[in-house]
Amino acid sequence: MQSTYSKIINRIQKDESIIKFQKGIFYLPKYRDGKRVNIRQYQIKSFVFSNNNDGTLVGDGLYYRLKLSKVIAKEYLYYTNRIDELSKKIGNERFLFLPFDFDPTTTSIIQLMDVLCGFHKITNIDLNQFHQFLDSSVKLYDDIAFYEIHKIMKYPKHVIAFLKTILDDLGIDNVLERYLSTRSIYKIPDWK
Repeated sequence: MQSTYSKIINRIQKDESIIKFQKGIFYLPKYRDGKRVNIRQYQIKSFVFSNNNDGTLVGDGLYYRLKLSKVIAKEYLYYTNRIDELSKKIGNERFLFLPFDFDPTTTSIIQLMDVLCGFHKITNIDLNQFHQFLDSSVKLYDDIAFYEIHKIMKYPKHVIAFLKTILDDLGIDNVLERYLSTRSIYKIPDWK
């Protein structure tokens, strides 16, 4: 039975009706002007999850998508609840398991914290785009959701202090001081 299945798959591959992307992963190719078009990043993501409540983009791919940076990501990183292992790599995309329902609040906080964690390494950050991103993401901020995320992600204190500075400046109520030491002075990047 297994050899018959393999022969059928091989025959379909030779006809280029399906293309092998990686071991056990095949896709239907698309053609433009008679030439096969390579698979795109969003199509690879859809192999793992198609619903936004199943995961979120982080890292360089997120910075580029938000127009914070003009550097195109070489590898895309996603947090998702749709894989069985802790990490999975497909092509130039890496999926890391996080046990969350990626509702808008959770997704917003994860992306916000990812941007704040990577703020210093974002090449030529566009501060206007950063402020637009802050305006939209802090509206969804919630202390309880942050607590649940922080239990697993364990953000550094200086990044929490950075978030507290932003939320205080924008007039968003928060209890982030519970994660910070009153004796410490945290270095906050120039974000204005």
